Amino acid sequence: MTVTYPDGTTATVVAGTDGSWTVPNPGLNDGDVVTATATDAAGNESVPATEVVDTVPPVIAIDELDDVDPITGTAEPGSTVTVTFPDGSTITTTTEGDGTWSVANPGTLVTGDVVTATATDAAGNTSLPVTSIVPVFIDAIDDIATVLSEVNPVVTHPDIPGGALVTFPSLSLIGPIIDLK
Repeated sequence: MTVTYPDGTTATVVAGTDGSWTVPNPGLNDGDVVTATATDAAGNESVPATEVVDTVPPVIAIDELDDVDPITGTAEPGSTVTVTFPDGSTITTTTEGDGTWSVANPGTLVTGDVVTATATDAAGNTSLPVTSIVPVFIDAIDDIATVLSEVNPVVTHPDIPGGALVTFPSLSLIGPIIDLK
């Protein structure tokens, strides 16, 4: 095997009986082009194989979560996405050509649960993990919330964990309708 590096230097090694081979990495950078050719015992040379060095991990994003809909997001096209749920279980999928990905929601997520995702590209680079938290859901029709009319209006609800308060930056009353902006 002969490998040609971007600066024109070469490294030559004999492949193992299983066909595997390794050459030193002279400090290749992202985007560098490396070419390899094989020569058999009779001196026949293969067509050169060319690879572009990829050292940049993909960027991954998770769309807003809820407790039932599929978990979706984006990452580098062709990446393997691993989604980890609060109970430690995982689901793996591959991104589409447009970079989108989707996995089934386990249906057991509740407010405050954290879902983590990573993406690994074809070169083996793994993204930093990203997380998304299942938000508080208040059904405005079925639930009753108390609205305090103050300078900084606050909505409280018994289903908000730990008695937390959700503060809205702007609130105006229009008759019986509350307009949250």
